[in-house]
Amino acid sequence: MNYYVTVLGSGAALPTGVRRCSAQVLNSNGFKLLIDCAEGTQDRIRYNHLKLQSLGTVIISHLHGDHFFGLPGLLSTMHLCGRTEPVTIVAPKGAREVIETTFALTGNHIEFPVEWHEMDFAEGMQRVFENHRCTVDAFPLVHSVPTYGFRITEVPRGANKPRVYTYCCDTAYTESILPYIEGSDLLCLECTFANELAELAEMRCHLTAGQAGRLAAKAGVGQLLLTHVSARYREPDLLLAQATEEFANSVMATDSMRIDV
Repeated sequence: MNYYVTVLGSGAALPTGVRRCSAQVLNSNGFKLLIDCAEGTQDRIRYNHLKLQSLGTVIISHLHGDHFFGLPGLLSTMHLCGRTEPVTIVAPKGAREVIETTFALTGNHIEFPVEWHEMDFAEGMQRVFENHRCTVDAFPLVHSVPTYGFRITEVPRGANKPRVYTYCCDTAYTESILPYIEGSDLLCLECTFANELAELAEMRCHLTAGQAGRLAAKAGVGQLLLTHVSARYREPDLLLAQATEEFANSVMATDSMRIDV
């Protein structure tokens, strides 16, 4: 059974020649779920030989541009390519207004249905999507705007144990998320800054690499996938080393990598 993630972008707010901004595709036994949609995501989908029209659901962690600005273009291209099937979009409150206003002001439109689920809660965990391949539960993170993490659980075929992929990007260090990330087979956490910039990380509501490793260790996850690397780190070996000191089974995301859950 296939349950894996393709990383489309692993960088932070400023894209570089080797790291684009945040976007991933999760394949749950043939069902493809887009997680975050930074500018240029549709280009990275094609570069990685993924079929644009195979994406039926998009989940957005928050409305900062490096996680969201690619969505109008993605929807517009789906329309231009003749899409008729509906798209489900799970995003924080306000996303629908942004998209509909953008299309109204630019004269663009789409002819396929969009099914919106706008999140607006500040505590706990809520089911925000489910189908015959996976379930998605959202929980709040600590960032400068309303931001959510996602616990995505496989609906297995047969009696196999379901695999769990959890995605948290962006967030300050908080152990309040431990109940929601606990026991994940693969946990994706941001590691925007090295440990030496802990004060800056706290001020900007981001994690250091060491903090990401510490959360993974406390949550007892199987593997940690590090992402959202600041453009200041051209060779992020330092970040990986600092995370590994806290949690040995850590890997650094790179654009176009595929990793099994």
